[in-house]
Amino acid sequence: MIPKQTSAVDGGSSHSVQTALGQYMQHAPRAFAVTHGAAHSLTYANEAFCKLAGVNGHKGAGKDFGVAAAAPQAPALIAMLDRAFREGVNILDEKIPAGGVDAPSWQCSVWPVMAKGGKAEALGVEIRESAAPDPAAEMQRQLSERLLVSALRERGLAEDAEAARRRAIFLAEAGRLLAESVDQISTLVTLTKLALPGIGAWCIVDVINEHRIIGRHGIYHPDPEKQILAKSLDGCWLPHPDDPFGAAAMLRGAKTISISDKIELVLAASAGTAETLHTLRKLGIGCLLTVPLIARNKLLGAMTFINAEGCPCYAPDEVRLAEDLAERGALALDNAQVYDVTVALKQGAETANRAKTAFLGAMSHELRTPLNAIGGYIELLDMGLRGPVTKEQRADFARVRTNQQHLTLLITEILNFSRVGSGNMIFAEEDIDASAVMAYAIGLVEPLFAQKGLVFEGSKGGHGVIARADEGKVTQILVNLLSNAIKYTPRGGRVSAACSTLRDRVMLSVTNSGEGIPPGKLESIFEPFVQLKEGLADREGGVGLGLAISRDLARAMKGDLTVESGLGDGARFTLSLPCAGEQEEAR
Repeated sequence: MIPKQTSAVDGGSSHSVQTALGQYMQHAPRAFAVTHGAAHSLTYANEAFCKLAGVNGHKGAGKDFGVAAAAPQAPALIAMLDRAFREGVNILDEKIPAGGVDAPSWQCSVWPVMAKGGKAEALGVEIRESAAPDPAAEMQRQLSERLLVSALRERGLAEDAEAARRRAIFLAEAGRLLAESVDQISTLVTLTKLALPGIGAWCIVDVINEHRIIGRHGIYHPDPEKQILAKSLDGCWLPHPDDPFGAAAMLRGAKTISISDKIELVLAASAGTAETLHTLRKLGIGCLLTVPLIARNKLLGAMTFINAEGCPCYAPDEVRLAEDLAERGALALDNAQVYDVTVALKQGAETANRAKTAFLGAMSHELRTPLNAIGGYIELLDMGLRGPVTKEQRADFARVRTNQQHLTLLITEILNFSRVGSGNMIFAEEDIDASAVMAYAIGLVEPLFAQKGLVFEGSKGGHGVIARADEGKVTQILVNLLSNAIKYTPRGGRVSAACSTLRDRVMLSVTNSGEGIPPGKLESIFEPFVQLKEGLADREGGVGLGLAISRDLARAMKGDLTVESGLGDGARFTLSLPCAGEQEEAR
């Protein structure tokens, strides 16, 4: 007797063991066989079994045992096989009486091989002629029994592992395809093409909209020729609220449904027309499997798989595969719907923004004309062309002129904002001396420092720093930053400027003391029509467009405008621009 050992073998050794085991089983003196299914088709029989049961060698392979076996004991053995298959129980050493005068009785053992669903799918069978007990033969019989059960178990495990591998590959590929589908239309196309592998299923995808109306968005058959037939059903085979499958059934209860009985009647009631039913029959009508598409606890639709005519009903592992596929599909469909809504909202916002910009531009042009006329007539009256002017009248004319100029400045800001927003602003980019432009901008506003009682600490560093930008636009930005610094710095406060380089950028900054900017407004102050002081009585001159225009101009020149501030620490606004060398390299 060979002692039992535990060892690990590599792939080549395992193949050798299996080959040796197969040869031993084929020539073993004990007669045994393996049958499959309720009809007991012979999938394997060794020489001893063929001889004892009257099976004609290889001609019996694949045939039902009742057809292949010629022994008179065969009918009684078939009854035993039926019982073991139906009840899923082991039958050991049960006696089958002699089937004739010269035929001996048999001792038979049957072992069912159980599928995942708890039902038998195959049987291992051993037969031998009844005789006086032989200890050596009994030991050999037990060894053969163990080897047979072990071989059947290993075969089942190997098949399960291969099925799991194929399932994982299929789901990974399905996930990749769905991840590449961004919008709803491409996602639906991908969903309909995800027919289950290996069972000849074709697929239907139904989608439920926000009004709970069902739309059939795709029918796909893996057979290219039958896909032409499936395509002809578009717009013809529509879902009905009473359908026992698809999204209609999911609205009544969102759970997996499998239909295996009266399939012809089910589809006939759903087809609507004889022509549609004829097409469905050509596609192949087998069992139906509907799984819901659910994402974020919301029913989005359903996927229905119809396998080929004559195929067995869906096994539990196929149902799980369909549910996994539906889970991935629902998530992709939900993401696509959110994406489509986002795109629609973005397009609507862009359209509204363009309309607003166009309106502001048009109104600015229309308002500037009468304002210029007002300014002109005030000049004429102040000159006395309409008669003598008193001192009091001149003071009134000055107030009118001041407000007319202020209003013209505000309208000019709005016009500049609309030009930048519409992309109609023209930029003349060239190499500019950044420190010289800063000095020029400071000169334009320098008298205002004394008027406000501020200390200007001058401009530091950066002599000969060359930037690539539009000189006029840079001047406009710097004047706006300096004006804001003067506006928001209390009397006695300090303002300074600086010019420097940081790696490949030119940095122009304006710093002032004062209250500073709250952290929550460091970004919002760059939005149009936003000022630090919201009340009408507290608002400074302007409409809150200066920083918005300045940042848009900076970014249009491949730069940026940023701010650093803290409450009570004042603020530093920095305009960054590309160095001239960077632009030369880019060209």
